[in-house]
Amino acid sequence: MSMPKWENIPSLELYLDQVLLYVNQETAPILSKNEKLLTASMVNNYVKHGYLPKPLKKKYGRNHIARLIVLTICKSVFSISDIAQMMEIQQQETEGEVLYNNFIDCLEGQIFPDTPDFMIKGCQAIRSYKETMDLMEQLKELN
Repeated sequence: MSMPKWENIPSLELYLDQVLLYVNQETAPILSKNEKLLTASMVNNYVKHGYLPKPLKKKYGRNHIARLIVLTICKSVFSISDIAQMMEIQQQETEGEVLYNNFIDCLEGQIFPDTPDFMIKGCQAIRSYKETMDLMEQLKELN
C-alpha cells in the first residue's frame, strides 16, 4: 500500500473532474475490485453534510484532496460520519498535514510512538479488510 504523502499531493487547486481522476488513480490499488470509486455525487454529498469543506470558486486544494483520499480509503470499513468525526477530533490536536502523513504511514505499517491508538486500530482494520477481499477475489478466480 503506497499512497502519496502530503507534499506529493498536487499543490495546484483542481477542478472536480481532476480531483476525481487523481483520487481514484491513487486509491484504486488499495480498494477491492467491487468497491465503488469516488464520484462527483459523493463529493457533493460530503460537502453538503459538512464532511468536506466547500471548494473555493469550484476548485479543490491539497486539504480537500487529502481528506477525500482518507474518506475513500476508510469508507469500506467505517461510516463516513465516523471517519469525519475521527478526523475532526484528531485535527483539533494535530495539523492536517501531519495528521494525513501519520495516517499514510500507519496504513503502510509504520507506527510511531505518537500514533493514536484509534488510528492504529483503524489502519489494521483497513489492511485486514483489503487482505480479506483480495483472498476472496483469488478464490473467485480459481472457481
